Amino acid sequence: MTVKFIVSGVAVLLALTVCDAAKFPASYSLCKQGDDKCLLERIADTFSKHFPGIPEVNLVALDPLKIEKMDIVQGGEGPINIVLNFKNVDLTGLSKSTIKKASGFTADPTKMDLQFLVPVASLVGGYKIKGKVLILPIQGDGKSNMTMENCDIQLKWTGKLVDRSGKKFYQVDKLKVNFDTTRFIMHFSNLFNGDKALGDNMNLFLNENWQDILKELKPAITDAFALIFKNVIANVFNKVPYNKLYQ
Repeated sequence: MTVKFIVSGVAVLLALTVCDAAKFPASYSLCKQGDDKCLLERIADTFSKHFPGIPEVNLVALDPLKIEKMDIVQGGEGPINIVLNFKNVDLTGLSKSTIKKASGFTADPTKMDLQFLVPVASLVGGYKIKGKVLILPIQGDGKSNMTMENCDIQLKWTGKLVDRSGKKFYQVDKLKVNFDTTRFIMHFSNLFNGDKALGDNMNLFLNENWQDILKELKPAITDAFALIFKNVIANVFNKVPYNKLYQ
């Protein structure tokens, strides 16, 4: 299994200089360190009110989160063997998230944890696919929609404070994602060179067998989510000194 992609506007900016303008705008309220209740509220506000992004601190637009390219290659001897290429897709729904947990944002952080529930998360845009799903061959090139209902996402990452020009920045080292969903809905247009009958039957087959398909694809999707969210988070941490994230 191989996962490769580039997130538009989310590539980590490893600038080694400190920009004095790297601070939150006046409209964004910060918390005192250790105020967990406030922290949950601010993160919730970030998703619901600041989802267009905060350029001052390198926070990209969260809804939609634009992804230029994402390739999922699922190989081996398993029931699913595909090459699935996404291009110019939008991840939508994050602005409706409910924040369930945020921990580890301490004075000397190492491990951090963020958990949130997205009622409807959709990945919409161009695709190209070729391979086998369960017992059936599949191929197509067109528009796609992959939607997860009640998507419970947990991010766990490790890192450390590093010194840059006399200021401390939090450096994200490893990030892992776990997610659960109550429904996984797929639709691929223009399957089998536009053969409507074959395409309709394949889409029906995919959605009737979504649990088995998601079980096989979940590791690849999880890896993709991990890279996406790591870039989003690291962008901010690389821009803003850690002590400037609090009052």
